[in-house]
Amino acid sequence: MSIRNAGIVLVILMLTTALSASATELVKDGKFNKCENGDALRMDSKGLDWYESRHDTDAGRGQLKMSTKNIHGNKTKKAVILADPELNTYLSWRFKKAQTTSLTAQYDILVKEILPDDNRSAFMFLGRISDKKGGPNSTGRERFAFLGFENAKEEGKINLFVREGSTKWNEKTIVAENMDLNTWYTIKVEANIPEGWYAVSVDGVVDYFEVESFYTKGKTPNKISHISFASWNDGAGTFYIDNVSVLDQ
Repeated sequence: MSIRNAGIVLVILMLTTALSASATELVKDGKFNKCENGDALRMDSKGLDWYESRHDTDAGRGQLKMSTKNIHGNKTKKAVILADPELNTYLSWRFKKAQTTSLTAQYDILVKEILPDDNRSAFMFLGRISDKKGGPNSTGRERFAFLGFENAKEEGKINLFVREGSTKWNEKTIVAENMDLNTWYTIKVEANIPEGWYAVSVDGVVDYFEVESFYTKGKTPNKISHISFASWNDGAGTFYIDNVSVLDQ
């Protein structure tokens, strides 16, 4: 390699390192290694940790568990939320500082089942907390990014959807069709907060799908302080979560 070419490579490496260093990881335990068990996973230490944020009775909180079983090739620690048609369960992480510009979230998810009653669950939200009820991302006005799954027409298949703008349930946007139950997928969400949009990609399925941020009453959140995963009493499902990362930009 010539001295000139070596210099070019060095500059590229330096620029790449600088760009990587400029992003800060907002989720400090994306692999759940610091959670010894389900009790630790559910408990809120009021710091930078995972916790069950909805507090829909002890039974609802108990639907969030830690799994160390081999789930379709994943033998490491992972969070699991179990379906219950009468309970709400949220797994949340609060950021040290609310983000007002942009961020990128990524996570691995395996959906085991979506109960057919309401045919929607395995939700992921990027948003905030704006009231004293239900914790972060528990109401529409707190949600910026709104993702979920539904059963597809073919048995054993599921669709990934998003809700954008002030759309109703029957107007949700399908991002990826006929994904598989009991299969791990890596999902990435890139959020531009000032401009009010986010983009979704699924490794090996869809490259880039841009949508308007979710909002109610004409106003989208102007900051994102939490990431949450949820199953509802009117949207119940069983799913696993692992390798969560949120980078500020």
